[in-house]
Amino acid sequence: MKKKLWINVWVVSSLLAGVLGSGCAPVTVSSVPDGANVYYKNNDKLVGGTPTKVSLYANAREVVVRKEGYFSKTVLLSPIGPENIAVQLKRRDRVLLLSQPTGAELFVEGKDTPVGKTPYRVDYDKPYRTFEIRSAGYTSQNYTIPEDPEGDLVIELERAPTVMLVSKPKNVEVYTSNDQKLGVTPLAVTAIKNRLIELRKDGYYSKEISVGPDTVSPFIVELAREPIIIVYSEPEDAIVIHRGVTLGKTPYRRLVKEDMELIISADRYYSKTITLASDSPRQVIVTLDPKPYITVKSNPPHAELYRSGGVELLGTTPIEVLVEKNTAFEVHKEGFDIKPFMLSADSSYEVVVPLVQALGSLEKTVLIDSDPSGAAVYRPGGAELIGQTPLEQRVRSERTFELQLDGFKTKIVTVAPDSASRITFALAKDESSRNVTTSDPLLNTPSSF
Repeated sequence: MKKKLWINVWVVSSLLAGVLGSGCAPVTVSSVPDGANVYYKNNDKLVGGTPTKVSLYANAREVVVRKEGYFSKTVLLSPIGPENIAVQLKRRDRVLLLSQPTGAELFVEGKDTPVGKTPYRVDYDKPYRTFEIRSAGYTSQNYTIPEDPEGDLVIELERAPTVMLVSKPKNVEVYTSNDQKLGVTPLAVTAIKNRLIELRKDGYYSKEISVGPDTVSPFIVELAREPIIIVYSEPEDAIVIHRGVTLGKTPYRRLVKEDMELIISADRYYSKTITLASDSPRQVIVTLDPKPYITVKSNPPHAELYRSGGVELLGTTPIEVLVEKNTAFEVHKEGFDIKPFMLSADSSYEVVVPLVQALGSLEKTVLIDSDPSGAAVYRPGGAELIGQTPLEQRVRSERTFELQLDGFKTKIVTVAPDSASRITFALAKDESSRNVTTSDPLLNTPSSF
């Protein structure tokens, strides 16, 4: 083993002695294809075009072989190496710009949006060669693509100093000063230099802060809640009105900085007015009271429903009517007696009116007139005005009315199907200082359900 080592040392020493004795050891560098330029690696000085001789003095030396359209290649020449070195150059069809970490964005001067991400295929036909390489959490770096790279280009980015942002409440959006969203808290943001960032969350006041290399991490940011109030209603989708203007429907969300009145309204319900203030509960629930709609049915069905007096036809049973106070109605059907009845807001939501078949009675239209004419015709008791004489009335059974005229005594009259087609009732003058209206409590009045 020692003998072999001694022989190798002797060979190397002999070769060096030969080089030193001759002064230099020329090495011929050729290339495939030829016509490449050879440069010294350390100072980029041109030696010549291939094939060319490179003189070596005792020490090894690196040279770079370059040819346009091909990858460059670095070659180590040694005085004890081969006298002829052929360099095989690889055509530069495709060059990839890589980064650590991968997926970095590439920007060029004058453009706000990235031209691509790493790995990125370099196109030498495009005018730009210098890129700013950016990656979240790393320091940006500018890099110029060389004309004659020796292969794919790898850029290692340095990790940037960061500050961990923590917020109360959680999940707050973080934006840069130019409105670029960085992410949602908790979030690590780069702090290479002092920068302004804004934290935003729905229902809270936004907050702008400054972070930089001296910022202590984690940095806790607390947002103040906006006085946003949500109005719910029963039933849903009620209309919200403020000062006569419709604002929307429930559930309705509103930023309330000062007291304001809202009207909550829904079809078939009574409206309610509420007052909101900045210290109101975050959720306000408004329960609307339903209007007293009552369905009137008849037995048999398809009868006509009138207000008491038979003047105003409301429709045919079954029919729904709004009853907010005590109200008298009548049900008419050919061949049946007229059925008066009373409803109130407390009545059942559904009422069935039984009709009694008329025995031998005939329906007749009677023209009621007065002397003098123009008297007001009322239901008994003077509570409901029916019309003014002369007045036609359909009569299926005996009916009673009040006739009232200024300066004359009130007259109670009765008509029936067997009455004349036109009846004129004479009114007596009232000689007293005022006309006193009387009514007979024993007269037919509507019955109640």
